Amino acid sequence: MSEPTRDPRMQALIDGLLPGAVRRVRITGFDGEDVLVRVLDAEGEEGETARIPGHEASMRPTERPAELFAVGQEIEAEEIARWGEDQLFLSARACENPALRSFLRALAPGDVVTGTVAGVHDFGVFVHLDGEPDGLRTGFIRVPDLTWDRFGHPSEVIEPGRRVTAEVIVAETRSGQVALSLKALREGPLARFEDQAGRTLTGPVVKIVPQGSRREQRQPHRPRRPAPGGTELPPPAG
Repeated sequence: MSEPTRDPRMQALIDGLLPGAVRRVRITGFDGEDVLVRVLDAEGEEGETARIPGHEASMRPTERPAELFAVGQEIEAEEIARWGEDQLFLSARACENPALRSFLRALAPGDVVTGTVAGVHDFGVFVHLDGEPDGLRTGFIRVPDLTWDRFGHPSEVIEPGRRVTAEVIVAETRSGQVALSLKALREGPLARFEDQAGRTLTGPVVKIVPQGSRREQRQPHRPRRPAPGGTELPPPAG
């Protein structure tokens, strides 16, 4: 069976979630919920300015990053991107738990992992992955990635405590989660037709679904009305 081709839009999203380079920075101040920093070089000298958005400051809930950091403090932060006028944006939360970061960095898209289902919800399934740091549940399976079969609620196809084997979609250091897919390890319903391109296939009709009809809607004809002096005017609107 040939390797499935990933949707380019999905691949671009995954690429944007992959871990970036880690920089050593010194906190210089605060701008609302954001943390302002200077990037340090190998000798500890300050370089370019950068910004840590408030939601990237910590995995701990807080409305004021000043409660977590102090001016002059040195921390590690992961590069996110350059936005605006080429300003560097960083994530401190991605480096907050070294053990978690090390675990996530060891995983790559396409890796096969095992774990135990920790919780089943209408929006997805949480999984305790083997080898993850204690006290965490890093695996998450979105509803569309559970199975090729139709179902109403995830609890119809999986339950807490079940051992699962899944494929890694992406391990995201900024969220501390590993996006997983059970479906990726199972043959899809169209897999047996992969080598049938260009061939004529036959089979019985099993269902006819009415699709309705389309017709062109035309405005009723309205004759032009004569104007004084014999000139025709366009018909009145409405």
